[in-house]
Amino acid sequence: MDFRLSEDERIFRDNVAEFCRKVIAPKWIEIDEQGRIEPELLRRMGEMGLLGLTLSEEYGGQEGRFLEAAIAGEELAYHAPALSLAVLYLIECSWPYIVQRYGQEEAKSEVLPHICRGEAALGIASTEAHGGSNVAGVLLRAERRDDGKWVLSGEKSMVSLPTVIDSLPWGGGWFLISRSGDPALQHKTITCFVALMKRAGVRDERITYQPWTEFARRGLDTSVIRFNGVEVDDRYRVGEVNGGFKIAMEGFNLARSMIGAVCVGCARWLLEQGIEWMKNRRVFGKPIAAYQGINFKLADFWKELEAARLLCYKAAWVADRYYRERDPTVKLGDVAKISAAAKLKCAGLAVDIGEEVMKWFGGAAYFKETPIFRAWLAAFSYVVGAEGTENIMRYIIAREVLGREFVE
Repeated sequence: MDFRLSEDERIFRDNVAEFCRKVIAPKWIEIDEQGRIEPELLRRMGEMGLLGLTLSEEYGGQEGRFLEAAIAGEELAYHAPALSLAVLYLIECSWPYIVQRYGQEEAKSEVLPHICRGEAALGIASTEAHGGSNVAGVLLRAERRDDGKWVLSGEKSMVSLPTVIDSLPWGGGWFLISRSGDPALQHKTITCFVALMKRAGVRDERITYQPWTEFARRGLDTSVIRFNGVEVDDRYRVGEVNGGFKIAMEGFNLARSMIGAVCVGCARWLLEQGIEWMKNRRVFGKPIAAYQGINFKLADFWKELEAARLLCYKAAWVADRYYRERDPTVKLGDVAKISAAAKLKCAGLAVDIGEEVMKWFGGAAYFKETPIFRAWLAAFSYVVGAEGTENIMRYIIAREVLGREFVE
């Protein structure tokens, strides 16, 4: 077993890090403070190949592996630890890949190249106010008319990207999870769509949104989205009618594998801020790094961060073995289990490190001029529930370890 990155992977990591140092790091606090990601920045990320990293060259992508996507996600989060750009990036590495895998050719050829160029974005519209983690219980209706078109009616909560989509030249929309049959049948009547709010620069006014005010990760806006009788051609359906639940779960698996890497990058930045502070902050005649009450904490966090990175890289590696290599020894449940473990481990660790580093900074951490809080609160979004709560991650792991007959 070799823990080294390959030469190509090291070169790739270094190129992404250099891009982030020059283009992203100078802007991250401004993005978080103003709550806006400029379209020009997404265009630059598209030119760098980051927004279509996992997609096929046929659609303008890089044919990248999920391990490479994880490496890039860590660097993006390290250089912009408020996470807005890193979260947008991981969304574009996961959900468009699911569209590529299960979507119809006409829709893929139309939408995916614009995502790769940074001219459009595709988010995920899953959560509803009555129950965020219960994807099988969604109520937003998709009704098929006699002419073959679908009509979408209902509401989604805590949906990312509407303001970003509105600002982009082509536009974009969401991977939408909808109810296409009897709600009592739960996961058996779920159908998924690419639901475009803005297409080729033209806005669909039947889709409206009301932004929420977040206390962190502010560049990536979150809103309530309403679909008011939105007509959708059948070519934008992803997968079979009533067969969307499994497809949606695959998307969450891939997103969670990337979330682990993003949280590692955030945690790495937080810990480095703490190390620099403890070396230079002097109390009672010596650096606070000399006190075991602090340096033992540092040792524990360094240990945990190393373990977390290995876990998140393994999650991406398992995804590659399943999707890229078609390894028959790897099952979809393996991808679900390891990606859930990566999100559970890495997000919680980033929050814990952020809280402890703020204590090392003392009163200096309690002001906006010290940016530690921006990364700490951004990581917290993944602890409180984005892409699944901590207990949902534990449920997935327990189900795959014990067997579905014991847990479901």
